[in-house]
Amino acid sequence: MVRRSLAILVIAVAGMIIPGAVPSGAAVLSAGEVTATTVLTTPAPAGAVTANVAVAATVGLKVISHNICGGMCQHGTTTNLPVVTDLVDAYSPHLMMFQEVCYQQFEWFGAHTFTSGQYQMGFTAMLTNYTGCGATSCAVNEDADPSNDDRRCWIGQVMAARGTLSGRDEISVGGERHQINGSTAVNPRTFRALCFDVRLAELGSRVVKGCSVHFRAFQDPAGINKRARTAQATRLASDLDGDIAGRKIVVVGGDFNSHAVDPAMDAFYRPETLPGGGFGMFYEADQDDDRYYGTRCSTSAAACRSGAKTLGTATKYDYIFYSETVDPASVSALPIEVADIVSDHDFYRGLIEVSTTA
Repeated sequence: MVRRSLAILVIAVAGMIIPGAVPSGAAVLSAGEVTATTVLTTPAPAGAVTANVAVAATVGLKVISHNICGGMCQHGTTTNLPVVTDLVDAYSPHLMMFQEVCYQQFEWFGAHTFTSGQYQMGFTAMLTNYTGCGATSCAVNEDADPSNDDRRCWIGQVMAARGTLSGRDEISVGGERHQINGSTAVNPRTFRALCFDVRLAELGSRVVKGCSVHFRAFQDPAGINKRARTAQATRLASDLDGDIAGRKIVVVGGDFNSHAVDPAMDAFYRPETLPGGGFGMFYEADQDDDRYYGTRCSTSAAACRSGAKTLGTATKYDYIFYSETVDPASVSALPIEVADIVSDHDFYRGLIEVSTTA
């Protein structure tokens, strides 16, 4: 039996409560689920001082997305997580989106001192009865009371920022029904994008909305999962239209489980992005590297639905999408391969130049 899904749970460290971190309309929790109003704050790096940060006209907004494969590859352990945090410190991203994070790994990240700065982070569970994170049984999690859960059975997404998080927004993207792997039913997952409003010192008064997402996995001959991902992407992009209209800089990172030319990606890629465009409002971090255009686009194309592999030897499933830029040519990306015992996905870095005035 699979019990109620856990909408979100995030825990405070050192008693810090973030003002405004209350559920928005898309984050209303159903009866019996855990209400969460706080986020983890990592320890400040040694020698850190509070100082005024100059606000330039434009800022290179640095983002990473990484499916850490915390269950299947790492079995809930934290031994290999320093590989990930070293890559974070080498890049100093403003925003971080992690997927497939076991709850104890989330706690480890929250207690870790990043030399690149102090981060705030939240967690949402995609599965609450998953034994791959180290628990031998998740039977205790099958009842209607989440307060007695074995948290080693939780795996999901993390959204983090080198700034202040508020306005948590859990966006349900659907796809919970008839989940299959090939033709076999799988343990149901709950699909939500975990989003927060982010205040970054470098951006002055501008607000970033960052979202970590993990769409439905698996391929099947009938295309059932592909149709579900297409609906999920369209629903998420549509839900973010109001934030973009309100002049927030929206950034979505995660494991889309889709190729760049799949129908699911139409909702994010902009109309001018070849081949065939899309109906989205986003720039993808690796859309202008002609080394990966292949036969899809001419090397003269300014943007192509392509990019370097982020999984295995040839597959791109991981994306970082930005809703705006002052210069489309400023977009850049770098997937960094890690050992299989760390993750089967690459550590994916993105950058784009944005304006500090709305």
